Amino acid sequence: MIVKWAGGKNWLYKKHKSIFPDSYNNYIEPFFGGGSIFFNMFPKKAYLSDVNEKLINLYIDLKNDPESLFQGVNRLIESHSDEQYYAVRDKFNNSKSTSSVYFLYLNRTCFNGIYRENRKGEFNVPVGRRKSSYFPFTMKDFLQLSFQLKNTNLQNCDFREALKTAKKGDFIYLDPPYIEFEKEYDSFRRYNGVVFSKSDLEELALEANRLKGKCKILISNFDQRGVKDYFTEKEWKFKSIKQMTYLSGKKEGRKYMNEALIYNY
Repeated sequence: MIVKWAGGKNWLYKKHKSIFPDSYNNYIEPFFGGGSIFFNMFPKKAYLSDVNEKLINLYIDLKNDPESLFQGVNRLIESHSDEQYYAVRDKFNNSKSTSSVYFLYLNRTCFNGIYRENRKGEFNVPVGRRKSSYFPFTMKDFLQLSFQLKNTNLQNCDFREALKTAKKGDFIYLDPPYIEFEKEYDSFRRYNGVVFSKSDLEELALEANRLKGKCKILISNFDQRGVKDYFTEKEWKFKSIKQMTYLSGKKEGRKYMNEALIYNY
């Protein structure tokens, strides 16, 4: 996946592929982020959304003009320096128009691959210190991703609006920002200047329970009572898994976390 995103789920599909359904109508993912599950599953039709407007604009540009996006980012990668990074970050934050080239360049070269905004909606992550390749992709990769996005509806909206599109037989994958679990964790949930709250999680659970009779639904989140209490064992299945968290930039902050998969099929 070309976008690095906190809480990415590429590992989930590779380790637990069997939990994803084979048959469904439309694929719906309201917290699109890095798009790992979508790009691995490659559904025929999909409704993809996120509250981060800049992220969705990136995918729209990737869908419609992958060549220009690749060339623009690649040029910046080739001339990358700390000075250039901060100059581009300032332009990105001060520009009235969203630049997908700037967005992806900053995403690939920032500290720990984290996308985070302050309350003003400004991207505020410092430059990274990685010595490995910042951009291990080719034009062919971008063209393939563009092809996968061909039959998708990409929208900048929250989950409430996205779930209004759900119809009988659809598959919905819900991977919301995880609610606060440990000190300073909320800084990694500030993807668009607003933190996903407990009340948001409660509303999401209500929507999932409303749709459970007509759609296949899979939810991933922390394995704790504050999450699972919203779903009854009579109507939902639960699978507990362990996964290493990479949100912290320090080695001692990276550890195994218990995650829960909650589904109704």
